[in-house]
Amino acid sequence: MITRTQISFIAGGDTFRPSTIAAPFSEAEDPGAIGKRGRYRGVPVPAGSACFDVPESEQDGIRYLHRLAFPLMPMLRAAGATDFFIHITYHHDEQCALGFDSAELQMLADFGCTVSIDCWKDDDDKNAA
Repeated sequence: MITRTQISFIAGGDTFRPSTIAAPFSEAEDPGAIGKRGRYRGVPVPAGSACFDVPESEQDGIRYLHRLAFPLMPMLRAAGATDFFIHITYHHDEQCALGFDSAELQMLADFGCTVSIDCWKDDDDKNAA
């Protein structure tokens, strides 16, 4: 059974300046901003990026993301975004089966980008040998 779903849409590009867009980004940084984590932590990031995270409490995450982020695609491109990704992580406690209805598939296709899906099994006993 799926216990938790995380969905994010990421826009990026060498000249992408998300600060020029009034949008409800979960996170955003312009090129040259000091990185907060990862390989660019503490140094200027070479490219701009912005992320929209779907609240985990949202039952229709793909529809929510489409409603929120898809209308902003022209503005994201105008601000320099050239790379787009959707990342979905399903956490599960037992067997996991995934499926998308035709409307969800169309919404994902509307973005015209790579969609990656991870499935993580919840580990009840993280300290087991």
